Amino acid sequence: MESKSESTHPSDCDATHKSLTALLPSQHDANIIFESSNGWMILSGVYSASKNIYVNRDEQSYALDMTAVAQQPSIIVARTLLHLAICINALPPEFDDTRLQDIWSLDATMSNYVSTVNSLVTNADEHMLTLHGLECLMLLAVQHMNSANLRQAWLVIRRAMNLAHLMGFHRIVVQPDLDPPIPAITNAKSLWRHFVDLDRYLGLHLRLPFGADDVPVSSAAEPQVIHRARINALSKEIADLDRNITPQTYARALSLDEKLETNMREMPPDFWDVPNIPSTARSPESFAALERLMVQMWHFEMKIFVHLPYLLRAPLEPRYEFSKVTALQASRNVLMRWFALRNAAITQACCRFGEIGVFIAAVTLTLDIVIELAIKEKGEVQKSKGTDFAMICRLIGEMEKLARASTREKIAARSAIVLKKMLSSLDPSRQHAGPSRLTIPFFGTVVLEYKKLPVRPLFDLDSDTGKKMNATGHHLPVFSFVSNALWPQQEDGYERDLDWDMVLFDGLEDRDTEGNWVF
Repeated sequence: MESKSESTHPSDCDATHKSLTALLPSQHDANIIFESSNGWMILSGVYSASKNIYVNRDEQSYALDMTAVAQQPSIIVARTLLHLAICINALPPEFDDTRLQDIWSLDATMSNYVSTVNSLVTNADEHMLTLHGLECLMLLAVQHMNSANLRQAWLVIRRAMNLAHLMGFHRIVVQPDLDPPIPAITNAKSLWRHFVDLDRYLGLHLRLPFGADDVPVSSAAEPQVIHRARINALSKEIADLDRNITPQTYARALSLDEKLETNMREMPPDFWDVPNIPSTARSPESFAALERLMVQMWHFEMKIFVHLPYLLRAPLEPRYEFSKVTALQASRNVLMRWFALRNAAITQACCRFGEIGVFIAAVTLTLDIVIELAIKEKGEVQKSKGTDFAMICRLIGEMEKLARASTREKIAARSAIVLKKMLSSLDPSRQHAGPSRLTIPFFGTVVLEYKKLPVRPLFDLDSDTGKKMNATGHHLPVFSFVSNALWPQQEDGYERDLDWDMVLFDGLEDRDTEGNWVF
């Protein structure tokens, strides 16, 4: 786990170091970028920089000195460029880029930082087999996730975990803390916890296996850190729930719900209050408040994961009514906390991290309204679901506003499109248009039709998509197979082994709402 000290002057004035330092912005532009986003949390949460490279050597500035960074080894310069890329990506939509002197395009600059670091530094495992190298991979994964590239983020995190396994991080983290602490050991433990946290988050959303065991947490840790570790310990069981729906799995789901409730009760009551988040404060207290809000959202999203398969079965099986009520309340709690984030300025990075869960919560509420209108009178549904409908409409409005203001708001833009398409199935004027088929992230392919229950269609080998499975001289398909029991099984159709979604996509950067953006 040996790595060069950040105070060491670069001994290799090579092309790589020159290429990286040439990309560093002016101190004027760097200061504005650091102060205009909540990317400052990276210096508290993802890595610890040497005091020597802070502006005026003041750690409370949460800003790095570009001249001092340029004197560091290439890996430190690369880490700083990735940090800046995340900050640029997290700038609020209303940010006035005319304040910058040398950066003419935020998107181009951000892309250039990431692509250059990727090609010159992070692509080589030898560079990554250091603490600072792993920090670069963590930042790269965060950048991909904030850009809605969840598959790419998962690949980066798994590579980082594999390298960290070779370096023994999984052994370091279970060792007792030293007194006095050794900074390198403390930083390694913290980084491994971040790897595991992000791996669990991405694995649940992508339905992919986890890469490491649970991480022990000291009882003296911050409450949000303790609670996140507790719910992460339940994530493996939650991930297995929608693979096969039986009475036995429902009993297991109820047991998991009780464990989540127990964990919730073990936290102080005020832990669950929606914190007031100051828009400009940069302090450990502000960091803890934001982190606590994100852990709250993750907790409630876990509740949605547990109960969602049974909510979709509740119209036909009343015994699942408890799951329906629980999933809907958890969805409301997620949306309420995202609105709290949006009400505070300069929290865009946290908003992005939460928007995946917000999308799943909003789709859950929307599907419930679609289901209710299929089995009940319109007036009755308006009374019982009017508040949920208003919340979804407000969410769409907020997300469309974000999308119009900035090209960086990719998750918000696509979420608004999908939700509007779902709501259009409720429009009486479109009832003669017939069913519409929509591929929804995490939920898979669903057929929506006016006054009818939403259904997941079985895969049709004779469809246009099915025919594209075969390679031709002009087309080499790339597949994304999704198989789970989230949706109720249909009576007719193909055999059970073809009851899966298959989405053809063009690569790891998920750009297309219709098909490619499938988690």
